Amino acid sequence: MKFDLNNKTNRFAERTLLAFSSTMMKLLETKRFEDIKVGEICETCNYPRATFYNYFDDSYDLLNYCWIAMTQEIKIDDYNEMVPEERVFIIFDRVYDYFDSYRERFEKIMKNNLIDGALAMSFSMFVRQQTTMIMLTCPFKEEHVIPHELMAEHFSNTIQLIIEWCFLRRKITSKKGAEKCLRYLLENIK
Repeated sequence: MKFDLNNKTNRFAERTLLAFSSTMMKLLETKRFEDIKVGEICETCNYPRATFYNYFDDSYDLLNYCWIAMTQEIKIDDYNEMVPEERVFIIFDRVYDYFDSYRERFEKIMKNNLIDGALAMSFSMFVRQQTTMIMLTCPFKEEHVIPHELMAEHFSNTIQLIIEWCFLRRKITSKKGAEKCLRYLLENIK
């Protein structure tokens, strides 16, 4: 991403980023990600192409920013405040609740986008990267026979898998059912 999110943003930048990301999400409700062009995004949110390219390299870069904005809304970044042994469950609950609150929107988006398409792949990769990073900072109570990095990837892959089953594949319909699956898959590793 061309725009450095680590720097303090001004109102204009915040408004511009919000316009591009919300436009992308609205367009995804009506068409496949691969069919959305930069010109259409700019026309829909009434910004010139030059402004788009001041912030993003391409539509994939904007999609990645949409995922970043989602994590800010979920408040995943405050994981340092969480009890280490409960991080995986707290993070899962927050991600599940976020997607559940926008369930109708995600169902519309997935009607137009294939589970093995660019949108779902981008989402899955982003969730795995973010949760792996969080889990890598989590000290485990016990020593395990496998490396810490592998444990972190296992936790993040399991979270990503269940979220995908709930909201992209629509195979698990309740939070209770999702939590039951998460606990079952992770019960031997604490």
